[in-house]
Amino acid sequence: MRKVLLTLIAAAGAVSFAGTADAKWYKKEVDERGAKCYLVEYVPSLYKYNTRGKLVQHSGTSWEGDITDGATIYHRRNPAVYITTKKLVEQDHYTLVPC
Repeated sequence: MRKVLLTLIAAAGAVSFAGTADAKWYKKEVDERGAKCYLVEYVPSLYKYNTRGKLVQHSGTSWEGDITDGATIYHRRNPAVYITTKKLVEQDHYTLVPC
């Protein structure tokens, strides 16, 4: 307890002997009309793309090659074919960002 008390007294003495702080003056431009500052930012349109939008052809399988004696024939898988569609999520606009 004695060490804590001595430490507090020493800290108080150090603070009381510290040099006095001089006031510093500065000038700041203030708009008396209360105007606010904004930065203008353009936000482009946002679209969501669907790669499986419109079905053109279903998936299936096919045989390819010459049907002759000794020829090679391949059994192939044909994936479905789609037309990509897009949907507007957010239209383009301007936004004001505070300075």
